[in-house]
Amino acid sequence: MGVNHTTPDAACPECGHAQELRPLVTGGWIRLDTQTVPATEVTDTRLRWYLTADGFAVAGRGSGDDCYLEHRQVCSRRRHPAHLDPIFTYVWGRNRGIDGRHVED
Repeated sequence: MGVNHTTPDAACPECGHAQELRPLVTGGWIRLDTQTVPATEVTDTRLRWYLTADGFAVAGRGSGDDCYLEHRQVCSRRRHPAHLDPIFTYVWGRNRGIDGRHVED
């Protein structure tokens, strides 16, 4: 695979927050929230994102106690992720707070 070219300071086109823009092993790119969360807080392993040694993003497979969340699920400009684990609501709320937006908006 080789080392990929990442853009760690890529901004989300919706909210403007800096993101980890990472290539997928299967092709394409994904925006990951910049802060990791405890993997045990994400019960659906398909929603856990890890980085390989060469910088590719992979879902559900990885080692370590922490994982990344896909940014679109916690973007402050999107709807509340009520159908997901509480950690998604926490990160979404944190992102809204950074924007100065209320949770109710």
